[in-house]
Amino acid sequence: VGGAIGMGGTAGSDGVSAGGTAGAGVGGGGTSAGGASTTGTQDPPGTMGDGTFQLVGHPDPPEELSLLNGAVAGTVTGPFIHTQTGTYTDWQMWKFTYYIYVPAEYQPGHPAALMVFNDGYLYAGNPMITDMHFNAPTVISNLIHEGSMPVTIAVFIFPGTNDGHQVGGGDGGRATQYDSPNDQYGKFITQEFLPMEILPNFDIVTDPDGWAMSGHSSGGIASIICGWFWPDKFHKMLTMSPSFPNHGGVFPAEFLTVPTPKPLRIYHTSAQNDLGGFKAANDQAAMDFMQLGYHYRYLQGGDGDHYPPIAAQSDFPNAMRWVWRGYHIP
Repeated sequence: VGGAIGMGGTAGSDGVSAGGTAGAGVGGGGTSAGGASTTGTQDPPGTMGDGTFQLVGHPDPPEELSLLNGAVAGTVTGPFIHTQTGTYTDWQMWKFTYYIYVPAEYQPGHPAALMVFNDGYLYAGNPMITDMHFNAPTVISNLIHEGSMPVTIAVFIFPGTNDGHQVGGGDGGRATQYDSPNDQYGKFITQEFLPMEILPNFDIVTDPDGWAMSGHSSGGIASIICGWFWPDKFHKMLTMSPSFPNHGGVFPAEFLTVPTPKPLRIYHTSAQNDLGGFKAANDQAAMDFMQLGYHYRYLQGGDGDHYPPIAAQSDFPNAMRWVWRGYHIP
């Protein structure tokens, strides 16, 4: 059994149904988006779990991959398709497949938090992917039941492609969307996709402490970049082996250009046998976060590879507890 040693620094059982496009019948609500603004409360999270942690050994899968202690499975619906309407200057007809998770505890009229998963097929328990065992819908159901995270709507969005095919980011789209060190992917998510497909159909809190983004590799760096350029929308980033080297080193160097920390809470990992340059860049990012005073959690090392990210899978429930700690919805 693997463990973690601090080194400084402070869908298994969910149902999946086919679909076409998301509509009001999916959520049956939307007053937070279309009517009154509802915000949650972020208590000071403290520093427990902050810092850099060295993975020891080969970790076991977490028990939260199965429903525990009376937790009730939420519902996963999809696939749905969103055709982008011009956020990007090229590939005007990119199509994005996505699924939506709604917890059993969600009630229209009562706002929920929001979590967006890039490369959503890696997290949603899609049976086409057999070696990625995040099973995020089941983990979220367990954590909501135990009170470790708020009632949360989760969106599993795939990279846009020319025809919306579900696995991978072909057609050159994934690298452009995820690795470009600019505000464009965050603009697409915050100004187009969520307002068109999610916010009209569900009651979602409007404060950035209640919005999180997650992803692996390029999907991970997209999460960090989105938070960096859109901190008024997203404060929480949960990433696995983010691809810092894929954009020529703009990040993590960019962090040092803003000496006052942005209000971001960042989790990231990198395996001992990660892709070339990934671990060194993640090591540097962690040092920068510590120097600047960010709330960050970095899990490094272990005997895993870039894919599948065994350490990140094992730590996923605790990482979710860490990133959501102290957040409450009235």
